Amino acid sequence: MSVFTKKEAFARQLAIFLRNDDAKRAYELSKEFTLRFPDEMLAHFLFAMAAYRIERYDEAKAEGRKAFNLASSSDDMLVTSLLASSAHYHLGEYAQGYELLRAMEKRKSTYELQKRMFLFVLALNKSDEALCHMDRLFKLNQSMAADIMLRMLGF
Repeated sequence: MSVFTKKEAFARQLAIFLRNDDAKRAYELSKEFTLRFPDEMLAHFLFAMAAYRIERYDEAKAEGRKAFNLASSSDDMLVTSLLASSAHYHLGEYAQGYELLRAMEKRKSTYELQKRMFLFVLALNKSDEALCHMDRLFKLNQSMAADIMLRMLGF
């Protein structure tokens, strides 16, 4: 158990662990952070990130969703939905991950969100929806969308 009492101290130490690729220590400390501050979005987000890095995708998904539900800004909701949906993807839960991203899209749409949505609908074999997301990607950033298409074609 750590001697941290303030959420800022937890967050700083977790950032150090994550930056230094010490995900196991980040995982243990983030569990304590969420126990001490269960209503803090950042605690659940950092727990999700640490769990994701050590490939504990079920925990990453659950904590990412808790962080999403606690988020108060669109930006916080965006990063938490991207992390939680990535865990869904690794678990093969494409429909659930896509629905989370769709919920986020109603609040804020970004290139990264559209890129993830494109990948999810490809995994779901929904080619018409994939074309819609690719169109949105081109509207947001034409050169990056073209790069995705070229890589998919093997160029």
